[in-house]
Amino acid sequence: MSAISLSDAFERSDRMVGRRVADEYILVPIVGHGAELDGIYNLSRVGAFIWELLDGRLRGDEVVDAVVAHFEVDRQTAAADYAAFLAKLVAIRAVSAPGR
Repeated sequence: MSAISLSDAFERSDRMVGRRVADEYILVPIVGHGAELDGIYNLSRVGAFIWELLDGRLRGDEVVDAVVAHFEVDRQTAAADYAAFLAKLVAIRAVSAPGR
């Protein structure tokens, strides 16, 4: 996939599950060879907030608006951080655009 567009909606992959453990939020792969133990990812508060919004219906610009409303960040920074975060999630196959 090329650059992340704010007009795209993304959904969480069936191959990854997110869980809150104490004060941490982690992503754990649930399929693969050897359970991919090196593939456990720790999310920041903002990352966890975004992860929970990725339902395949909300477009990126709507997620960015929610981040701006919930955290102290300007829209330009939130949009850049969202795109970088989503690119990482796409790279590890934790999310996909619906229909792809």
